[in-house]
Amino acid sequence: MKKRLNSLLLFMFSFALIPIHVFAQIDATSGGSGGIDATSNGNGSGSAPSIKLENPLAGGGINDIPTLVQEILNIVLTIGVPLIVVAIIYAGYKFIAAQGNSEKLKEAKNTLVYVLVGAAILLAAYAIASVIVSTVTAIRG
Repeated sequence: MKKRLNSLLLFMFSFALIPIHVFAQIDATSGGSGGIDATSNGNGSGSAPSIKLENPLAGGGINDIPTLVQEILNIVLTIGVPLIVVAIIYAGYKFIAAQGNSEKLKEAKNTLVYVLVGAAILLAAYAIASVIVSTVTAIRG
């Protein structure tokens, strides 16, 4: 059975080793497509295309890395804080359901400790990232 599994995995991952080539043409008459300008390369020779990348997050006001980090942390906190509240309520339920049983009380204490450690890690990550973002912003001027 293990030999069949190894053969199947080898067969599946062998496709990653097959080189795949993509040949694309640039339409020089319409000025290129997909952000590629085929008419010039910036130096006036017209031989090599210039590639212009656009920021997909610019519409949301994210123009730099510190702002991106701040927005990601805001999303994590928006999701994480309610989860922490639910986990604390669950730990409280486990304390009540233990009814004096020492094994269940120990399990409830461990649950509460893990939840509080997770909350501390989330809060520390937010604080550290906020300090880094404000430092980078202050250095930039």
